Amino acid sequence: MFNFKIKTNLLFGADSVKELGERLAKLKLNKPALIIDKAVSSHQQTTALIDSIKKISLKYEIFITDVVEPTYDFLDEFKMNFIGRDFDCIVGIGGGSILDLAKGIATLVRNPGEALLYRGFPDLKNIPLPVVAIPTTAGTGSEVTFNAVFTDSKQKKKLGINSEYNYPILSIIDPLFTLGCPKSVTVSSGADALVHTLESYVHKNHTPFSRILSKEAFKYLFNNLNKVLGEPNNVDIRLKLGMGASLAGAALINAGSGPSGAFSYPLGAVYKVPHGYAGAIFLPEITKINFEKGYRDYAELYNLIEGADLSLSVDKKNAEFVKAINSLMNKLGVYEYIKKFDLKEEEINFLISQHDVLKAAIDQNPIAITKEDTTKIMQNIFKQGV
Repeated sequence: MFNFKIKTNLLFGADSVKELGERLAKLKLNKPALIIDKAVSSHQQTTALIDSIKKISLKYEIFITDVVEPTYDFLDEFKMNFIGRDFDCIVGIGGGSILDLAKGIATLVRNPGEALLYRGFPDLKNIPLPVVAIPTTAGTGSEVTFNAVFTDSKQKKKLGINSEYNYPILSIIDPLFTLGCPKSVTVSSGADALVHTLESYVHKNHTPFSRILSKEAFKYLFNNLNKVLGEPNNVDIRLKLGMGASLAGAALINAGSGPSGAFSYPLGAVYKVPHGYAGAIFLPEITKINFEKGYRDYAELYNLIEGADLSLSVDKKNAEFVKAINSLMNKLGVYEYIKKFDLKEEEINFLISQHDVLKAAIDQNPIAITKEDTTKIMQNIFKQGV
């Protein structure tokens, strides 16, 4: 027996944002508050979606921010723009940070008190405002999940406001938003989605349905991440990455995350490494240690790689898969990017010390990862690989 949920109405396609106004009107949402990432505030697709709202003559207000990985303190400050207003929905337009911010605001405008009161899985007094998510990167999968991650500045920890009321009621994935996206953002967001799909695939709580999504997500993500840096303006590649990110997010929310995602949080919260890079740096070592300890389900994913040799044995397919993940991380420049943070032995030891703190997530890996394994993983990454 297993449970499976997908609650978001998804709209995919080039210029799909032009339907926003009409879609809001059909949902009887007449006064949206638009939270827009400053990086895309002048984007032609942002202009198009605002024009679609004007066309329907809806009342709306725009709030522009350049926040990246917002803190609870920022959330408390930013919510004051919305308290006492009569908005009937929140529309987030941007990367994962903006979509999370939209969910956080949707919760806080309807529920009293500081944002930190709602970390974890809160028992909300009032139902949040409806959220519409329009991702402008292909990565977090926030457009199909209820999670919203914020940083506790004092404890230097990332903690979610996780309410199932915050599943977006509508998400619009328009690949034209991602054209011209900086390389670092393309890589970070795409690598984040790859972490989601690999961890949901191997997770102890995966289901037959979640595995279908994980496998489809991997096919779209792996093959198109191998192409996108060479063809950054290819709309079809960008759309497939967006589809892969949404599929991976849906798989993750129905299965769960694991060690790569877990270790990304202290690496991001304490050392400010962007979330996608912070998770992706662990993927090669995690897949390698799983293979070395006898895990053999990677063969199914290897079969989805373009140009894969389907005649290989299961063992050989798994071995080639481990190599392919490492090769992709090199191609995307993940190791080179992490070098900029110049992590020393003290920082490495801190990450190793987080093993016990993160044990609940680490234990969702199909193969046991001990603290000794964690030490080996960190040393291989930061003393040799990086």
